Amino acid sequence: MIFDFLVEKRTVEMMTIGRSGNVLMYSPDADGMPKALSILKEIRSRRYDAILDFEQHSLLTAAFTRATSIPVRLGFLPSKPNARGQMFTHSVQLQEGELMWNAFVRLGRVLDSDLPTSLMTIPLPISTEAEVWFHEWWNANVGIDKRGPVVAMHLGVGPSAQYRRWPAERFADLAVAIDKLQPGITVVLTGAKGERALFDEFRRCFPGNTVDAADLGGLDRTGALLRHCDLLISGDTGIMHFAAAIGTPTVGLFGPNTPACWAPIGPHAAFVYWTSQPCSPCINSYRRHIPEKCIAAQESACMWDITVQDVLNAARSVIQGSWLDDQRYTHTIQGQAHSIVPLT
Repeated sequence: MIFDFLVEKRTVEMMTIGRSGNVLMYSPDADGMPKALSILKEIRSRRYDAILDFEQHSLLTAAFTRATSIPVRLGFLPSKPNARGQMFTHSVQLQEGELMWNAFVRLGRVLDSDLPTSLMTIPLPISTEAEVWFHEWWNANVGIDKRGPVVAMHLGVGPSAQYRRWPAERFADLAVAIDKLQPGITVVLTGAKGERALFDEFRRCFPGNTVDAADLGGLDRTGALLRHCDLLISGDTGIMHFAAAIGTPTVGLFGPNTPACWAPIGPHAAFVYWTSQPCSPCINSYRRHIPEKCIAAQESACMWDITVQDVLNAARSVIQGSWLDDQRYTHTIQGQAHSIVPLT
């Protein structure tokens, strides 16, 4: 089975990483109607069997899907009815409160009824080029003889809804707690280059070993790094889902959004959602409701409700043979893989 992709520039890496197939790119804000018609003509000439529209609300993508005249046209129907349903031959109704992963599984089962309803992710492949880059980067920034757990922390949440962030000082408190359990940890700080102010805030509170891993130059490289980390702690972000899908032990932190819909999915994934705030969750992606500001008495009160102990407990649940309880531990980078070896 061959999959081709029509994506925007901002999603091309995430949609195509580790996959073969043709990639067509169209950006609504930058590209005009002539390019849209050119892409439509090319798609129609290839005579695909099916097309899947992963958008949840857009009438534009649904209309484009209809215009392809592909025999099987699949897409989501939003909670609030609109004309999307008229554009598809098959559709899946989004259900508020449903895990989004399950909605995607239901969409896939329209094409293949043999897909199990309990379908789990498979580790995303990382290119050989990214692995080679990683070992060079690791040796230059950490050192080939580094021992001890490597913990990635993603402090930011992207440009919108900053009230989703767990405070940088709490991340630092967590790093201190882990370092007491496993002296000599390396904390890898991931994020965009514009989030380095958070890195500085973290470092003011955590005196241990940190590595700046902002803006590595591509998702493939980020994946290579995360695959060699023993744990990722992150707010509700794309990197949280990416790490979980790779198979990295991942803990997602939730407050304004609900893990009932957006929990990380993977073989070693968990989340923390522990708040007494009556306004949580305030984000409803199914209805496209994302408040501009936090309305709690304290900014990000629901995230402040998450304690270091809460996160440690969740981390222990996803780490096999939890090194958070066992001080006989070493982390080594060997060739194309990493090993976690309790020393006897």
